[in-house]
Amino acid sequence: MPALPILPPTLDEAALQQLTAGLTSQQLVWLSGYLYGQAAGAGAPSAAAPVAAAAAVPAAAEAPAAAEKLTILYGSHTGNGKKIAQQAAAAAQRRGLVAEVRDMNDYPPRQLAQEQNLLVVVSTHGEGEPPISAEELHQFIGGARAPKLPKLKYSVFALGDTSYLHFCQTGKDFDERLAALGATRLLARADADVDYHAAADQWVEAVLDLIAGAPAAAAPAAAEVAPAAAVGAPREAAVVAEIAPAHYTNANPWPAKVLESIQLNGRGSDKETYHIELDLAGANLAYAPGDALAVRPLNHHPLVEEVLQAARLSDSAPVLLGGESLPLAAALASRRELTVLTRDVLERYAALAPHAELHGLLADTARLQPYLYGRDVADLLLDFPTDQLTPQALADTLRPLPTRAYSIASSLLAHPDEVHLTVGAVRYEAHGRQKQGVCSSLLADRVAVGDEVRVFVEHNEYFKLPTNVGTDIIMVGAGTGIAPFRAFVEERVELGAPGRNWLLFGNPHFTTDFLYQAEWQQHLKRGGLARLDVAFSRDQAEKVYVQDRLLERSRDVFGWLENGAHFYVCGDKNRLGHAVQAALVQVVQKEAGLSAEDAAAYVKNLRKQRRYLEDVY
Repeated sequence: MPALPILPPTLDEAALQQLTAGLTSQQLVWLSGYLYGQAAGAGAPSAAAPVAAAAAVPAAAEAPAAAEKLTILYGSHTGNGKKIAQQAAAAAQRRGLVAEVRDMNDYPPRQLAQEQNLLVVVSTHGEGEPPISAEELHQFIGGARAPKLPKLKYSVFALGDTSYLHFCQTGKDFDERLAALGATRLLARADADVDYHAAADQWVEAVLDLIAGAPAAAAPAAAEVAPAAAVGAPREAAVVAEIAPAHYTNANPWPAKVLESIQLNGRGSDKETYHIELDLAGANLAYAPGDALAVRPLNHHPLVEEVLQAARLSDSAPVLLGGESLPLAAALASRRELTVLTRDVLERYAALAPHAELHGLLADTARLQPYLYGRDVADLLLDFPTDQLTPQALADTLRPLPTRAYSIASSLLAHPDEVHLTVGAVRYEAHGRQKQGVCSSLLADRVAVGDEVRVFVEHNEYFKLPTNVGTDIIMVGAGTGIAPFRAFVEERVELGAPGRNWLLFGNPHFTTDFLYQAEWQQHLKRGGLARLDVAFSRDQAEKVYVQDRLLERSRDVFGWLENGAHFYVCGDKNRLGHAVQAALVQVVQKEAGLSAEDAAAYVKNLRKQRRYLEDVY
């Protein structure tokens, strides 16, 4: 071992060399980070914060004389926020910074007063709500007990979806409230749309350069960090230069061949639900029950034609997207969102179309939401025509066409080299025109067995089976919300899991809408299901829903929960999610003899323990 540099007189070089004799270079690097972390006040690396250990100073790096603590907090609904937080920690390591990554779910709110540098990565769930893991901290900083934070420097990365009116609202709340408490922004908040990767890369590099003391010029302006959807024309997804064969993304999807397409509803049903089986042979693609499969859609040709006619533009006019020249019709078909209108699109279009009514809509949230509902790009162009629209201006105004994600309805253990989906075809009439979902109609009508669709897995680490296979599970789903529970039960059957499985399923009619009926009956017969309760809402005069079944079975539901069961909900957020949660509070209140407030706290604690899990949309 080479001689150590000059040591303080209280340290013995020979003793140190004796203590470290036999350690590998990797172990010495880890130890240097550990001791550095102790000196900086970071404490020992722990199982709860493994990234803190990983953020040790590399052996070749020159550590700052007095490094400040960097805490990276994430509040995530599906796990994307956690990935960005870990990305930031790895980037901090390369700069010689010591970072600690913390889940907001496990973070003591009062610890904020001790923080020096704070990065916040948080998503917004639905219309402006924080994800479950961020609820407590979000409430704390907005309340009277929040401390003053004059010594805190921070920056916020907000994840969201511009198809919602309250885009990135939770991130905005954190950003504004931290500033109101006296904290200093290191960098302007970045608001990222569904395709967040490029914005995350820029924000991470810029804010860490500031913390590490790099010249301010190295940091992009806020408008460069924020996604184009929030501040200007849409950007194309960054192309990944080198991608491992099994790492499929939006930029590098897997071309999955359609193996099977079966309509699950019986004749006479008001619903159209399809079971789709896709081939993964050769993909080396892995997924787990609870994950989603993202599908790259294509706009229906008749809608592309309607948009071109409304815009009075040629289908062959060239437009430039991400450095690539395409005919306008091709760009609209494969690269631009046409079926959904969002506020940011209206804002960009309003700059081209000076209609007083359009500007009035944007200024009045109460009127804007009803206008957006059920309208598409052709409606907008017909409602507010303009002569200022060029092919390139139209392409720049519209939102990039995002993928559509579907809960995976299969287990790889039961179906090697396959992935199954349960897809409800979306069709409706609105504002005088027939409309359809861009991806559901593609899967239902426009691809046949043998055709290919381009897909990749979106992992959802917060909607997973219990790690202990002996744990009981209660699954509540309606309509296509049955999909992940088919995967759950298949997986548990293949594993021989001793934990009991209880399914509560709802749909309109028993004879036409009992999705996967034969499979569930076989599972019930063979023990894959311990219990099966159904609610077919339209089969009797008084409508009956899954939440009603929960109330009817309250004693058993509460007994399973007290025995440690995990509780899962999948389906429509507004019609199912809120109703099931309210019913469960009533179950606890009745069976435990608690007040409504204490019962609500019981259910909230289940959520905090990640024993009450939702996949709602």
